[in-house]
This record gives sequence, structure tokens and C-alpha cells, in this order.
Amino acid sequence: MSKAPTLSIIVPCYNHARFLPERLKSISEQSFGDFEIILLDDASTDNSQNVLQAYADQEMRVSATLFNDENGGCVNEQWRKGVRIAKGDFIWIAESDDVATPDFLQVLLQQFKSFPEIGMAYCDSMIIDDAGIELGGYDYSHSEYQNRWQGDFVLDGKTFIKEHLVFRNVIPNASAVVFRKENLKAALSESNMKYCADYQCYTRLLSNAAIAYVSKPLNFFRAHIHTTRWHSQQSYAAAAKEKITILKEIKRLNIPQSTENLVKSCRWLFKHRHKFKRLGNLITELHARVDSTDKVALYGFNDISGYVLEAFSPHLQFSVIIDKKSSVADKKGIPIKTLSTSLLADIDVVVVCSFNFKEEMCSNLNKQGFKGRVITV
Repeated sequence: MSKAPTLSIIVPCYNHARFLPERLKSISEQSFGDFEIILLDDASTDNSQNVLQAYADQEMRVSATLFNDENGGCVNEQWRKGVRIAKGDFIWIAESDDVATPDFLQVLLQQFKSFPEIGMAYCDSMIIDDAGIELGGYDYSHSEYQNRWQGDFVLDGKTFIKEHLVFRNVIPNASAVVFRKENLKAALSESNMKYCADYQCYTRLLSNAAIAYVSKPLNFFRAHIHTTRWHSQQSYAAAAKEKITILKEIKRLNIPQSTENLVKSCRWLFKHRHKFKRLGNLITELHARVDSTDKVALYGFNDISGYVLEAFSPHLQFSVIIDKKSSVADKKGIPIKTLSTSLLADIDVVVVCSFNFKEEMCSNLNKQGFKGRVITV
């Protein structure tokens, strides 16, 4: 009987044929090689299954190919399917459109040797576009503990939940993570979440295990317009409902000194609930009317422009944020400037980020002679 591999790599795919060769190459070239590969496809309509099968025919470490006849649309079910047949003690969910450095597995598996209390280890990620061009690192500036990510750390799981996950998912994407299988299997209990399945999984896993972080960017997260999760009115509202479910699960953990942060997070969701529908409509319109080559200005330095940046950076070219007062400060590297004709000269699209003053702001754009497209909430 052959020895079981140390790690199982699960590659869930849906319509990523053009990205698969680079992803699969980065798997085969890992410096740590004691693994099996499980290839999954959720009824892709492109050439993905042919690409996966060709790879399986020449890569000896592929142990299974599971192709769905119908699209299931559930991230967790694909993960569960792979975990059920995985033979390794550790799991890497290698999303089919991402890429890893050759030392990704070697570095993250070392964390489990050094810190046996951890159930998952993840690394910093670089964001890349469709062509593989680097667009920058993951933004942790929203966190009260943003300096934490400047170096490696190990943190008790419940502390990580209390200080970070109670507010938002601060793990860039699943491709950046290696899991201990026994912990992941327990966390992947039945869940039909469509938008926050990974978020829920991390929260459940860390209720019983610690987490390690490596500050070196070993993962390249493909950010293209089709990966934006909250791109319609329905999905934006559904994601908010899923987050409420996660917060209820966190509350049941009875983590010491977590009540204040839970209340803050719930209050934020309640305060902004009326915006979800309008923001969903706005994001739907941006998908339909704005191209990745357009130069876009956000009119209004507020939480609405923050939502748009969150949903679309770095898919769209945000050139400037327009506000009443210019500032030496910026938002995600985008300058904040006052409205002027010269400022608008090179802008193709202005997104008006205000509910209450949009008529006045549209009038201001007309006075400045702006001839491009104007999108409002």
C-alpha cells in the first residue's frame, strides 16, 4: 500500500480555462512535492474540463478528476467534495484563476511544524489582473490593528475572530491558505451560503484553533471583473444577510470581551441597511456601463465612494476622488481634489456618491462643462 501524501491540493474550477495553464504550472512547480491533486469542475461552459483532463493525463500526482454535469453554484459543496476524498493531513484550496510562488507550500507547511496549535496558515497576497500584471497588495488599512500585518504572527483563533472577523473577512482569498484537514472538515458543515461561505468557514475553524500569518506575498490573487461578488442588488443584500448569520454564530461562541465589537458590527449593518438596495443598483450599473479602460472619478469622499472602491478596485481605473476640499491624504492611493474643469478634462465617467445631494452635484458637473457619463445612486 502506497504512503498517503502529506497534503491534498483541491482545484475547484468554473469557466477559468484561460487561467488554468498558469495555475496548474504553479502547482507542479512547488518546491514541496509530497502532495496529491484533486481537480474539480462545476459544469464549466468553456474549455476548462479539457484543460483539466489534459493536465491530469500528464501530471502523475493527480489522484481524482470530478466534473459536475450541472452547475451547483455552492462554493462549500465543491470544497466538501474535495475534502471528502482527500488523503493528506493538510489541504490547499488552489482557486483555478490564482497563482502561487514555488515556495508557497514549503513556507506555509513550516508554520504547522513550528506552531502545532494552528488550524490554518495564510500569507500575504499580491493582486494581479487578467494579464498577470501586479496591481498592489491587499489593503489592511481598515483595521484598528493594521500594523499587525507588517510582520509574521500567530494568534489565538478566538482573538482573531473578536478583533477582525467580527467586522469583516481579512483573509484575501482561499488560495492564500493552507488548512489542517481535521479542522477544515469540521468547519465545513452543511452551509448553503453563496457569498460568504469562505468567511463562515474561517470563523467556524478559528473557534477551535489558532491561525498563523506569513507577511511574505506568496499568493497572487486574480482580481478581474467576474470575481466581484457583490455586483447586483440581490447579491449585495444577500451577502449582508449572510454576514448577519455569521455574526449570530460568533455571538454563540461567547468569546470574552467580544460583545462590544459584535454590537459595533451589528449597528453598522443596521445603520447602512437602507443603502444596500441603492448600492446594489449602482454596482449593477457600473458593471453595465463602465469599461476597465475608462478613467473614473468618484464625486464625494464618503462611505458610498468607499463601497464602490471596495467592490471594484482594482478592476476599474479610479483616477481621482472629488470633494469640497482637496487633501494631501488619499484613499487607497487615489488623490482627493476639488471639482474643476481641468480636473474633468481626462475623465470618462463620474460616479456621484451621494443620496441627498446628487441633483446639486450633477448640476455642478454641468456647470463645469463635463461631457462624459454620469452615474448616480
